[in-house]
Amino acid sequence: MRESSQPSLWRRLQAGWWYLYGVGLCQLGLRTIDREVYRRAVQAFDRALAACPDLALALYRRGLIRGRELGEYYAAIRDLEAATRLRPDWPEPYLQRGLFHRFHHHNRAAIPELTTYVRLAPAGFWRTEAERMLACIQAELE
Repeated sequence: MRESSQPSLWRRLQAGWWYLYGVGLCQLGLRTIDREVYRRAVQAFDRALAACPDLALALYRRGLIRGRELGEYYAAIRDLEAATRLRPDWPEPYLQRGLFHRFHHHNRAAIPELTTYVRLAPAGFWRTEAERMLACIQAELE
């Protein structure tokens, strides 16, 4: 009998619980500005991913925390890339990678990320902001 590649219901429930716990820790981290709380959130997302490796939301959130709050640029990029491999039509990881690249002065790397975000994202503030950022990067590179 062949084993299913999908996690069992129990594993998915565990992953969901750890994911929600991580999100709660992120909220606490925003209020306390305590890096240790953010590290615990990363550990919670790690546990969610151990239970359900294809949980793109956990990869995305872990990438955000690593990139914004913990300053772990390369780890954040890896997490966000993994999220887009699982959900290639999800615009938010592309935006965040573009923003991280831009913040770290990797403007050429930001261009394809922001371009993909603009293509996938619905109209709104962040799409307009990404378009503006792309125009600024192009002007800087010329």
